[in-house]
Amino acid sequence: MLLTQIRHRLRRARQWVRAATEDARQALAGTRDPELPPVRLRFVGAGDFRSVGEEMLQLLIGTGGLKPSDRVLDVGSGIGRVAIPLTHYLDATATYDGFDIVRRGVEWCRREITPRHPHFRFHLAAVRNPEYNPRGVPAAEYRFPFEDASFDLAFATSLYTHLELDELRRYIAETHRVLAPGGTFFATFFLLNDVSLTNMGTTYDFPIGDALVRRMKGASAASGVAFDEALVVDTLRTAGFADVRVHHGQWSGRPNGLTFQDLVTARRGSQ
Repeated sequence: MLLTQIRHRLRRARQWVRAATEDARQALAGTRDPELPPVRLRFVGAGDFRSVGEEMLQLLIGTGGLKPSDRVLDVGSGIGRVAIPLTHYLDATATYDGFDIVRRGVEWCRREITPRHPHFRFHLAAVRNPEYNPRGVPAAEYRFPFEDASFDLAFATSLYTHLELDELRRYIAETHRVLAPGGTFFATFFLLNDVSLTNMGTTYDFPIGDALVRRMKGASAASGVAFDEALVVDTLRTAGFADVRVHHGQWSGRPNGLTFQDLVTARRGSQ
């Protein structure tokens, strides 16, 4: 365990040095995008920060039905990768609330986004996590800090790909609670199905687990987790969602996938 922790810290240190070097290069070249966070502060997944955020915005509009006046919840808002393009789409009558467990991401968003867009609010979630926060409540017991029926659309990108099964169930139930009747659930997953299981190892690999939940190499879901597709659909329906739709992604070997991860949308019923 100690050796694993040392390797993890060394890997994080190397990543930080590379990111800081890139920040310095951009500063010297005058190419830094002033709207985006410094590279050394970004803790989200791979891919171009700006283009991934813009792609998610277009999916929220085209597949999620997002409207400029909607009340939006960003579950796992990170360091503003989707919030930034949303500032150019949501109008002054809309609201945006994002929450995350990583303090530096929330603080950067509060400092850099909220002053220019006061209807964008960012909240620090006191949730325990082995990677980012040793204290706080377990994710499986966390109550979102919002009233019932407060939002028209709630989205989570690259969040359910890092949760345990009991945490997934809790977050889906809480999302249902805070959505207004008719509100939209929009989230990305790694889903286990015939195609992804057949291609396992040639695309992404989840070698640890069983038929319902499989993980990448690592001690916890923090390294990456995939859920059985039917399990996710059933969990959404049990929570009270209807019109559950799965849009398969490219990660599993589908070249015509809608986006990289699998995308799942659903609607909260009228009750």
